[in-house]
Amino acid sequence: MPPSRPPDPDELEVSVFGPGIGESILVHLSDGAWIVVDSCVDHRTRRPVALTYLEDLGVDPARAIKLVVATHWHDDHVRGISDVFDAATSARFVCSDALRTEELLQLACSARRISLVNTPSGVQELADVLETLQRRRPPGARAASAGPEWAVDNRRLLSDPTSTGHRAEVLALSPSSGAVTLARQEIATKLPEIGTTRRRLACVSPNQASVVLWIDVAGTRVLLGADLETSPNPLVGWRAILALTPRAEGRAHVVKVPHHGSENADDPEVWTQLLDLAPYAVLTPYATTPLPRPRDLERLKGRTPNLYCTARPRRRHPPKRQRAVDRMADEVARARRAVEGKVGQVRLRRKLTDPTTPFSVELLAGALLIA
Repeated sequence: MPPSRPPDPDELEVSVFGPGIGESILVHLSDGAWIVVDSCVDHRTRRPVALTYLEDLGVDPARAIKLVVATHWHDDHVRGISDVFDAATSARFVCSDALRTEELLQLACSARRISLVNTPSGVQELADVLETLQRRRPPGARAASAGPEWAVDNRRLLSDPTSTGHRAEVLALSPSSGAVTLARQEIATKLPEIGTTRRRLACVSPNQASVVLWIDVAGTRVLLGADLETSPNPLVGWRAILALTPRAEGRAHVVKVPHHGSENADDPEVWTQLLDLAPYAVLTPYATTPLPRPRDLERLKGRTPNLYCTARPRRRHPPKRQRAVDRMADEVARARRAVEGKVGQVRLRRKLTDPTTPFSVELLAGALLIA
């Protein structure tokens, strides 16, 4: 990561990182206050990119990070997030209310004592976060009250005035109560049993219970779409956000495109009702699937000319191997994953004193404009 100056106190920054598998977003609200949304690691250093980036800017994560948010518990969004939270000693930790189940929390606590899951594991990350929360518990506070903080639709996660005179607000737009109910039912039936191994939290719909964030700092607005998908059910997904009453005012100037640009996460009304005309749109690829597909990029280019990607999307699947080869690899390797590339970064900055000015855009480590 090249050295750079930190943003000015009256400057908003949105940095989106993605190596091809994984995603992390840092937002400088103003006056040296940052939030971290999701986490990925640099495969060369095995460190969370959020911590490396802030340290390269000369920013102390312990004092600067005010909020750490896990949008949902897929490995590519939470790898290293416990390390981020451990370093962010002034931060609060927020995750989806769908995870507030007794069975899941018991599993996470057990994961510190018994080998339940292969590494890396969302369960292990959650267990480490819970341990940090307990360690920070104030004297006299009951263990069950230590956190995390649970995000649901229309919950204000942060609302602080700063010394620069700008109010920074962070609002959760999801998950809806319908999505929370469905996800909890599924989690309860699919958690691994004690003594078994499973790579991740076994639930096919964490995307529908993920946390979408609306950030407003002095009239400059950002929509972070997580991996939320569309659904024919009007009580979940983007339909539920569009039906929110009351709903966040204004239109966002920046959007983190949900679910790696997949068609199943793209609702045309989000672009017409929640986003500014020709917003700055940033997506992260997912190399395994691969996403985004060429037709996804064409569709998104039709939405905005300001479309950026943190890494060059993979165009096709790698050659298929024989099943016997995969079985042999499973026997000799404890954990396998796709080889990750460099951690690309799309960095957007804008002075808060004039929200009509365009953002400055920097494309670092292989990030690119999709033209």
